[in-house]
Amino acid sequence: MRRGPLVAERGRRGLRHGLGAGRLTAAIAVAAIALAACGAAGPSFSTSGPCLADGRAPGAYPDLEAEVPRTISGRPATSVDSGRNCSATALGSLTGHGITELHFAGATWDEGQGNGVSIAVLAQPVGPLPIAWVEEFYTNGAEASSHTANIETSRPTYAGAGVVYRLDTLNDLSYQSIVVWPDGDLARVVIVATQVGPTASKSVHDDRVSEAVGAAVLASVAAHASAGPSPAVPSGAPSASAGDAAPAGSSPGSGSPEPVLPSPS
Repeated sequence: MRRGPLVAERGRRGLRHGLGAGRLTAAIAVAAIALAACGAAGPSFSTSGPCLADGRAPGAYPDLEAEVPRTISGRPATSVDSGRNCSATALGSLTGHGITELHFAGATWDEGQGNGVSIAVLAQPVGPLPIAWVEEFYTNGAEASSHTANIETSRPTYAGAGVVYRLDTLNDLSYQSIVVWPDGDLARVVIVATQVGPTASKSVHDDRVSEAVGAAVLASVAAHASAGPSPAVPSGAPSASAGDAAPAGSSPGSGSPEPVLPSPS
């Protein structure tokens, strides 16, 4: 589905919600995936029992955090954490499908100057999360945002991930892409923001998206291997390495930017 070409639009606003501000919030310009309102884990947030409040913290759900990479091509993540959302505002269109609680984990690379990557996994507490619902969630968020332009969706194929759902848009002066695909009961999400400039062409951005998807695939292979017999690596998938696939011993500090997953705008 195409809604206009991905053509850079110049202006004076720049990335008002950019990664350089210290966290990956509206940098992706999708209201539904902004993290600012989620905040750190508070006194009402708990990882067990009834979900009473949206929240997240490093180590909240270790099994989910083991599903996300700690490095991309040797570059360590700025932050890694996990949590759960249960408010109607955070769940957005997912509530229309009867979802009342969503678990997640994510890693974020804040590269400064409006550039960044977030790799996340989303899951229901029990049972699979239909990927079509996740695609709808991100599409609705992009269309509802006042900062997105030239939204374009496609179904490309990536080594190891297979056919995926990809949403591309422009947010002020930033190329931004969301890639979603199923992995067992999980939904894997990759979000990449690249500041438009003389050295940042669309092809450079596309290479960054491919690199991030490859890192997510490696994390999936490593997680499946640690859980049991190693599955066959899909043809064409990148080779796993300890640096790119193995979880780190601890999560980065809370002052780091935060990973992308559903929360209020």
